[in-house]
Amino acid sequence: MQNVYGIEFEAGKAELVKELVRELLKDGDCAVYAVRNMQPRGELRMATTPPGQTPRKAGGVFFRVRTGTQEAIIVRPMNAKAGQKFIKVDRITQAETLEIIRAWRRQTGSLPIKPGPVRAHQQIAITAGKKKNHHGQ
Repeated sequence: MQNVYGIEFEAGKAELVKELVRELLKDGDCAVYAVRNMQPRGELRMATTPPGQTPRKAGGVFFRVRTGTQEAIIVRPMNAKAGQKFIKVDRITQAETLEIIRAWRRQTGSLPIKPGPVRAHQQIAITAGKKKNHHGQ
């Protein structure tokens, strides 16, 4: 058993999971974390924001992989449509699996946040006047 971000996988599958995570981290703006209370031996997740960080509107989980007795299984996010519900981690289909996971990231709205356009001439309006009380007088 090998440890990948706090979750133990079978030796052969651990390397495949590490490669998938490395490729997805190259896309940018995502975090990897372990959820140890998921059965049978935990779950590894990737999301735009790590758990507990605000604001949550930045994006949700787009990649989940569970350990199994024989293999590691990737679970499709609930609000994604592409691919099958469960995908086995396998070297033969790894490039195809990466494309499906990237499609899930688009479908779940977990893409990196792009900064808005910066205006060259922003104006600030300052108003002065008599301060009103809570009755409007």
